[in-house]
Amino acid sequence: MGTNNSDIINNIHKQVDDVMEVMVVNVGKVKDRGGKLEALDDRAEQLLEAGKVFQKTTKEVAQQEKFKNMKWKIIMGVGVGLLILLLIIIVIVFAIPSSKPEASATRSTTVEGSQ
Repeated sequence: MGTNNSDIINNIHKQVDDVMEVMVVNVGKVKDRGGKLEALDDRAEQLLEAGKVFQKTTKEVAQQEKFKNMKWKIIMGVGVGLLILLLIIIVIVFAIPSSKPEASATRSTTVEGSQ
């Protein structure tokens, strides 16, 4: 019975050693995961900061583009306004002189005919 008890004790010691090995491996894995989680957390913080910078930059760019568009709209409006004004002036200039020579020609024939 003594050898049987020592076999059982040796078997239990072997199982304890196996469990200890598994526990040591598991603790190592937990430490690795902890390090990876810290690195992941740091990376998440960096991404959050980069996202904030990106959002600020996009707002600034959108505002700059809005001002550029407004500038071009003003330029186009002024250009169209000047073009319309120029067309009105051209119509007035060519319409008025063409009616004056006809009026003066009829007056001269009337004056000559009455004499």
